[in-house]
Amino acid sequence: MSSNNRVTIQATGESFEVAPREFILDAAIKQQASIPYSCRNGTCRTCISTVVEGTVEQHDIEDCLISPSELAAGQRLICLATASGDVVIEPLRKLPKKQVVQS
Repeated sequence: MSSNNRVTIQATGESFEVAPREFILDAAIKQQASIPYSCRNGTCRTCISTVVEGTVEQHDIEDCLISPSELAAGQRLICLATASGDVVIEPLRKLPKKQVVQS
């Protein structure tokens, strides 16, 4: 039986578990992690992230919009990527900061 892996977002220190063969973005959404995303199929590039530590396997490379040079630089579209062990990622896009309304 395979155990889950831990994904940590470098900028925030937030982390969540991802099951073997589960796409990182799917796990992030289930656990309400702060990851920017839109299409969930590799075409919008909103979830592109740099793998800082560990190994992330990109799936469906022929169908998603990621270049060989981005892959070589350690970038992955996490909507179509799985973790091979514990990893640290850094999304290239940032979520907008929550605004506090003062009354």
